This record gives sequence, structure tokens and C-alpha cells, in this order.
Amino acid sequence: MFSYYGTKKKLSKYYPISNFDTIIEPFAGAAMYSLRDDNWKKNVILYDSYDKVYLVWDYLINQASKDDIKNLPDLKKGLNLDTLEYLSESEKALLGFYCNTASAAPKKTVTERGERSWNRHKNYLINNLYKVKHWKIFKGSYKDVENIEATWFIDPPYKFGGGIYYVEGNKNIDYSDLANWCLSRRGQVIVCENDKADWLDFVPLKYIKGSRGKTMEAIWINS
Repeated sequence: MFSYYGTKKKLSKYYPISNFDTIIEPFAGAAMYSLRDDNWKKNVILYDSYDKVYLVWDYLINQASKDDIKNLPDLKKGLNLDTLEYLSESEKALLGFYCNTASAAPKKTVTERGERSWNRHKNYLINNLYKVKHWKIFKGSYKDVENIEATWFIDPPYKFGGGIYYVEGNKNIDYSDLANWCLSRRGQVIVCENDKADWLDFVPLKYIKGSRGKTMEAIWINS
């Protein structure tokens, strides 16, 4: 829904169709799988242990209206969000992710890239906000999620490579424990990683080209 490091916006269409009326994302991030056209109307439950991600989702789901988004300030290069004292912490977190797009944490100062892309991102928020109003967001670890029958879309910080860029609380993961947790889920389980990971029997999904080169996205499903 918002700009975030590791988002699955371009990849979401390659993942399996959800077979359940409930979708759970225990590492919510930007939740692009749940925003797919065939998914967003379902009972979507998000969890994330990172307080900034939680604040943004709580704002979008439970607080913001279209007019609130329209009234957010323009992001101009060099603008420091701390100077906008009228903004709430949730609004600052949201805008912080757009100050320098695809960041793992919200920034305070708008970059040239952030200014260039803001109008497009703002229009996306305005036009898609209605899709998430029935969703639920919780702040917590994947271990806190009740094990119910659902489609589990599990997109943790990757063990190798990009996972190092997440904040501390979101990257210190015991992957052996996470593997056992994934194996115990009830319903349809889809786990994301890259092809270097070995904590589940991942298979290649698709090559992607990013700022750090070309990598192979991998997937594990419990079918």
C-alpha cells in the first residue's frame, strides 16, 4: 500500500491464488499480496513487529479518510518532516516512507526521488484507500498470530542479502524456529525468500532486477 523496502508490488501477481476467505500476513510490510485484485476484499489480517509499519497501517485502516490523504503536504526536496509540527506521528511515519522511496525505515528529509514520485504515490493512496478499511492490523511478532485456517503469506526479512537493511527488531530471526512455525500453519502457506535460503525447501520463482543487481526470488508452498 505504501513505499517500503522489499515490497512485492511487482511480484505479487506471480504468487498462488488464495484458496481461503482469510489472508494472514505475519510480516505485513506494504502487504502487496493482500492488495491484489483477487485478494483485497477478503478478511485480511496483518501483523508487524516494527512500530512504524504498525503506525502507518493503523492510520490507513482506522483513521485516514480520502480528504486526509489529499490534505497531506507536498513533498519537496529538502523538506524536513520535523518542521511540520501539525502532523501526527502516524502521518510522519507514512510520509517518511515516501521521503526516499523503497526504504526500510521512514526518513525525515525528502530526497529528489521522493519529490519526483510523491504525486503518483499520493494518487494511489487516495484511489485505493477504500480497499483496506475492513482489514485488521496488530503490532506483534509472527509468534503472536493465532494458528487458524487461512492463506498465510509469509514474507520475512530474507536470511541472505536484503534482510540486513531492516530495523533491528525485524531482522534478528531464528530461521530454524521460523521454519517450524511455517510448517505448523493450518491452511495454505506461501513463504517468500531468495534462492540462497535453505531453511525451507525453496524453489525458484522469478528473476528480479533491483538497485543491487539481479536476484532470483524463491518460494515454498505447502501444497
